[in-house]
Amino acid sequence: MGLKEKRIIKAFQNDQYPALEAEINKAAGYEVPMDIKWDTLMEDRFSHLYQDTFPKIYFQPLIQAFKAICIDEMGVELLQAGLKKVIIVNENNEHSLGKAITFEEGVLKIDHSPVINADNAEDKANRIIELLENKLEEFAEAATGQAPAAAATTVTETPRTSEKTETPQNQQVQSDSLANVSMAELYDQSFVLACEKQEIFGEMVEGLNWSCDILEGKLTYGDDKVFDIQVIGTYSENEKSWLWAWANNQSGIPETFLDTSIRMRELGTAHKLEDLTTPKLETDTDPGAYFSTIASVILQDSCYVPLTFKGLKVYVTVRSAELDNKARTAPALICSHFTNLAASFRFPHKYCLHYYLMAKGYQVENCGNNILAKNGEDQILGIFDLKGNLMKISNSKTAVQA
Repeated sequence: MGLKEKRIIKAFQNDQYPALEAEINKAAGYEVPMDIKWDTLMEDRFSHLYQDTFPKIYFQPLIQAFKAICIDEMGVELLQAGLKKVIIVNENNEHSLGKAITFEEGVLKIDHSPVINADNAEDKANRIIELLENKLEEFAEAATGQAPAAAATTVTETPRTSEKTETPQNQQVQSDSLANVSMAELYDQSFVLACEKQEIFGEMVEGLNWSCDILEGKLTYGDDKVFDIQVIGTYSENEKSWLWAWANNQSGIPETFLDTSIRMRELGTAHKLEDLTTPKLETDTDPGAYFSTIASVILQDSCYVPLTFKGLKVYVTVRSAELDNKARTAPALICSHFTNLAASFRFPHKYCLHYYLMAKGYQVENCGNNILAKNGEDQILGIFDLKGNLMKISNSKTAVQA
């Protein structure tokens, strides 16, 4: 490299690179370790192009990719934990993206010609994004010795903690094993299984009229479908308030039918959840389904039912061996149920699948950014993008082994 070329490189380092480096760090959310082999980035015949080609080939793709990865706190954490450094070099005058951009052992390497194919910055960014989404969490786990905290956009927009230890086979998530959980976490841990319970109950009573005797603790559909119930609480549309059944001193509900409601209060006391220990909540929106979803799974009732009496909505849970025996156990049905929910509702896919499969008796493992679950000879594989959104779920042993 002659004096002229050295001066051009130096001018780029002084005039353009500081602003580009600042953009890279801003996009990533932290100071990214950069190892740039400046003396290799030289093509004597094309040195006059470097002010235009260097940004397009080496730096703008990084900025675009880091912005895509770091759209939330989880992305920033994963990038910082899994990306050891970025190497920019020209060793082989390569311009094929599959060979020029690699990510191995936490090192993102851009080994690209400084002038050829300069205008396809978006393609380079997409290549970087693909590599990071596929491998970043793997290197993050290797660096920290554990999976990073799970966080994803949810209906409640509440950050999540890392996945908890698996429950024993065929055992639901128990309240005494839920340390330092939030209401949002309890809901997300319950959501998928609760939806399954509601679907099964809906199929059992479809088209049937109902009647309820709260003082007797019985809910009847048609002529012969009688269910034992527990009363959770009531929501008044007129008063815009929720009243827990354990605090309802006016209704005269026998304590026998307040067991689940009382246990919800105990759950709130154990984990300092004010929503579960405050007798009456002033709220413009009805929280009954939210609370009942948690109760039906965490406290292992069969499902919940909202019943309307003269402007007052009463939420009860059902206890039914018949309903419990209809729970879906076939891997294909479990996968189908989850796929349908993922297509219809907004919730943290990876986090919720983890707990759904645990509740089904599976031993659940994080494999890179994916989930592998085993229950005897049955296996289920969930494949997710970097943000924890479902890409594919399969019970095919061929897909699982691959």
